[in-house]
Order: sequence, then C-alpha cells, then structure tokens
Amino acid sequence: MNFSRRSHLVLVLLLVLSPTACRRSITEEERTARQEVRAALHERAFDRAIPLARQVLRFAPNDNGAWARLAQAQFGIRDLTGLRQTLADWQGAVKKTSAKYDEYRGDLALAEGRRADAFAAYTEAVAPKDRRPRVFVKIARLEQTNGHWPEAAAAWTRGMKGRETASALLNRALCYRHLHSWEAALADVQRAAQLAPDDPSVRERLSLHDRLSKFLAEVRDLDRELTAQPNDASLLADRALLFLRAGDAVLALDDASEAARLAPDAVRPKLFRALAEQTLGRAPDPAASPGLLKLEALSANFLQTVRRLDAEIAAEPQSADLLTNRAWQLNEIGQPKLALADAERARRLDPKSAGAAVEASYALAKLKRRPEAYARIKQATELDANFSTAWQYRGELEREQSDYLAAIESLTRALAINQTAVALRKREECYRKLGLVAKADDDRRTLEQLSATQ
Repeated sequence: MNFSRRSHLVLVLLLVLSPTACRRSITEEERTARQEVRAALHERAFDRAIPLARQVLRFAPNDNGAWARLAQAQFGIRDLTGLRQTLADWQGAVKKTSAKYDEYRGDLALAEGRRADAFAAYTEAVAPKDRRPRVFVKIARLEQTNGHWPEAAAAWTRGMKGRETASALLNRALCYRHLHSWEAALADVQRAAQLAPDDPSVRERLSLHDRLSKFLAEVRDLDRELTAQPNDASLLADRALLFLRAGDAVLALDDASEAARLAPDAVRPKLFRALAEQTLGRAPDPAASPGLLKLEALSANFLQTVRRLDAEIAAEPQSADLLTNRAWQLNEIGQPKLALADAERARRLDPKSAGAAVEASYALAKLKRRPEAYARIKQATELDANFSTAWQYRGELEREQSDYLAAIESLTRALAINQTAVALRKREECYRKLGLVAKADDDRRTLEQLSATQ
C-alpha cells in the first residue's frame, strides 16, 4: 500500500514538472497569427506586422517574444510614441523582461537623441549570458561616435563574434587607426577586401593605407615625441600636416583640433583644421576661409615661416611686429579673416604701427569691407608718410572707387619712394581714364625701360 502511494506521488510530480505540463496550449488561431507576424517582419512589412503582433499578445500577454515583435515592428516604421507605450506595457505585463526589452529601450533613446540613456540600456541588454553580437555593434557605434576608440574597437570585436562583415571590419580599422595601431588597422582592411573586394569603401580604405604607408616612418617618430610631450601643439600640428599630405583628413582633424585647443593663438592648427574640415565636407572654422585654402598652395617656405612665427608669438605675445609679419603671411595665402585678427591685435598693441594698418586694410578689402579698408590704409599713410606700399595700396583702392585724381596722387607718392612696375601700370591706367594720354604714354615708356633692365 505504501509502495502504491509513493509511486502515485512520483507520477504526479513528474506530470507537474514535465515540459508539457508547463507549456500553455496554443490554439490554431494563435499559431497562425505567430506565423504571419514572423513572415511580415521577415519581409519588413512592419505596418502589417503591428496588428498581428497585437493579436498574439491578446493570447499571450506575458510572452517576451510577442512584445519584442511588436516593438520591432513599431521601431521599423519609427513609431516612437507607440514604441514608448509598448515598452511601458511590456514592463508591466512581464515579471522578468528579456534582453530585447533593454535593446529596444536603447533604440528608442538613441532615436530621441538620448545617447547616454541608449548606451546604458544597451549595456544592460548585453549583461545576461545570452549576449547578442548585434547589440555590441550598437554599443560600438556609440563608443565610436564619442571618440572612445579602445572601447569601440573592443565592442566591434564582440559584435563580429561568429560573423565578420566588411562594414564592421572597416569600422574597427578606423578605431585602430585613431589608436595608431597601424598593422591591426591594415589587417582589418585587407580582411574586408577579401570579404567584399568590389566594395568602393573597401577600395578607398586600401588606397588610404597605401598613401599612409609613405608617411608612417615620420608619423611614428612624431608618435614617440608626443608620448614624451603630449601637450606640444607644434608637434601635433606637424603630425596633422603629415596626415593631410597622406590624404587622411580624419586623423588630421583630430591632431589639428587638439593643437588648436592647446595653442589657441597659433594659426597653423587653424589652417590644418580648416583643410581637414573642407576635405570631410564639414562646417568650416569661421576664423578661416577654407574655400580659398589649398594644401598644395602652401609652400614649404610659408609652412616653415608660419611655424616659426607661431612659436615666436607664443613666446612674445605682445609683439606687434611678429603679429604684423604673420598677418602679411596670411594675407599672401588668401586668409583675410585670420590676417585681420592678427593685424587688429597688432594695432591694439601698437596703435602707431603703419604695417599693421596696411595688413588690416588689405584683409578688410578682401572681405568686401571697402570703407573700413580705405580708412585703415589712409591711417597707414598718415602714420608713415614714407611707406611706399601703403601709398600704392591706397592708390589702388582709390582707383577702384573711380577717384582717379586721388589715385594718381597716391601712386605718385609711392613711385617717388620706390618705383615699381605695378604702381606705374596702375597710374598709367588712371591717366588714360582721365584722357591724359601724354602722361599715360610717359608711364608706358618708363614701364618698358624698367622691364628691359630687370
């Protein structure tokens, strides 16, 4: 009798604990709805999937999978309001939500521009043991956007667990490039080329690494120097220039931006940052005139001179002469905004500097601020009556204003101090405008004689 009772108890326990005892029976209607919602999601027919997912939830309100499919469909059509409500209902209906709940919570936060909340939600989504590689890809993108290169590289690695893609490899290669892990970056690009040999992005990246290889020895030297002197803006600008020459505007922008932060009065970082932004199609630094700036137009002499001037001005920030010299250099390469900033700063330091007034005038004219330009050049000739360049430029501005008599007077003053072909040519033009042909012919003969002796 005891044996019979014990056997009966064991049988009852087995029935209660068996999978079939715990599994809820599914009607044919529910089974059909589940099949149809999966098919709709597979076809990316999200509008069709939403009512089907809701139908499944009426049968199984505590089913994490059913909630996840509804959330997937709503996010697919970017119904963020609906998704927000679904997440709230999901949390209330299910005692222990799945990792997908946190994943869609992260997707919603990211879509709403709440990057920190998105990162936190994705981190929770990968906390359980069933970590999904695709969530690590989302984490990697966020880390990459924030410039957290080591963390981004690690997340891309976990995101590629079990399946490498060319896109993920290129992204990890970018992280390695920012970290100056050149061999690792190249290996990822080469692996991407094996997976997608015809992909234009892959080909472009291979070409970039080929160009970089020609400068890597110099880059590594600067890497070592910057390890010892990480806050040296001049070294960072040197490396930015190498990256620009190699065609790597991304890394050039990194170094130029950091150099500009460390040395806000230096102009080389501003120029290199403007060049990088121009290459990347980003909004340019308002202090520069990127449309007028070309790397190939910056001569070795200019680059050497402005590097020296940046260093000298850092050591002597109150030197009006140094600032005027740098303003001249900047005007010569077509950077009137930067030139004007230096010239005006020089004028504040030395209000009697005719050279600073000339450079300010030239920059203002290039910026189409003609009245201010004329006021500055007039001031320059008043400060130094023997400054031939000031008189010549004053004459040119007066000629542009059709004030030919005043232009002739100013150009004559310039020629009396220093005879130049440009001043003679401009004065000849003014004489002809006034019908003074004999005087114009005299200037023409003098100009021919001057040309013959040069």
